[in-house]
Amino acid sequence: MKNPYKGKTAIVTGGASGMGRSLCRGLAARGARVVVADINGEEARRAVDEINAMGCSARAITLDVGDESAVFRAVEEAAAELGSLDYYVNNAGIGISADARDLTIGQWRKIFDVNLFGVLYGTMAAYAVMARQGSGHIVNVASMAGFAPFSINAPYTAAKYGVVGLSQALRHEMEGLGVRMTLVCPGIVRTSFYDAIEIVGTDRETYMEFMPRRLITPDRAAEIILDGVAREKTMIIFPFHAKVLWWISRFAPSVMTFINRKMVREYRSLRK
Repeated sequence: MKNPYKGKTAIVTGGASGMGRSLCRGLAARGARVVVADINGEEARRAVDEINAMGCSARAITLDVGDESAVFRAVEEAAAELGSLDYYVNNAGIGISADARDLTIGQWRKIFDVNLFGVLYGTMAAYAVMARQGSGHIVNVASMAGFAPFSINAPYTAAKYGVVGLSQALRHEMEGLGVRMTLVCPGIVRTSFYDAIEIVGTDRETYMEFMPRRLITPDRAAEIILDGVAREKTMIIFPFHAKVLWWISRFAPSVMTFINRKMVREYRSLRK
C-alpha cells in the first residue's frame, strides 16, 4: 500500500503520552512532519526528542484544547509555518467515573471542555485550513462509549456521543471540499489515561480491580488507526471487545441494559 504520510504534516493533540505519543511516533516513522500538541509542554518536548532521535521531524507546542482561541491560533500558525496541514488528530481526552449524584456541574463542564468542545475547536480550525487547501484529513478519536453508553461514566459517554454525531454529520459536508473525516472508536487501551481518570465516591485501587486486564497496547492501537486512516476508512473500531459492543448496542440493546445495571450495582457497592 502506498504511504500517504510521507512528506505530509500532522498535528496530534494529547500527543505527549499514551496513544497520542504512539501516533506521533508512528506518523513520524512513516515520513510525516509531526506537531506534538499537549497541555503538558515539557512532556511534549520529550516526545519530540524521541522522534528526533529516530532521525524524523517533529516539533512541540503547549496547547489546551479547551481554549478555543488557542486552538485556532495554533492550527493557523502551524499550517503557515509548515506550508500545509494534511492531518489533524483530535486525540486529547480526560475521564471521570462516578455516580452522577456525586458530580458537580463543574466536573461535567471540565469533561465537555476537553472531550467535546476540544474536538469541536480542533475540527473546525483544521477544517478551515483544509477547505482552503482543497485537501486534508481529520481524525477524531471518540470511544466505544460513543455508541455503547456506560453508566457511572455519564459525562464521558455524553461527550463521546457528541464526537460521534459531530464527525458523522460533518463528514458529508467535508467530502465535497476535498477534506476527509475518520472517526475512531477504540475500546480500552493500556495507557496512563486510566491512571489519570478522576474517581469520585470510592477509592481508585478498589475501582481499578474491576478494569479488564488484557488490554491492547498504545503502539498497536496507533498502528491500527494509521493503517485505517491510510485506507481512508470512515470509522475504525477496535479491539475485539469494542467490535462486540458495537454489534450488541445495535442488535441486542437489552444486553447493554444488563451490562449497565450490573455496572451500577457494582459501583454502588463500593460507593462511600
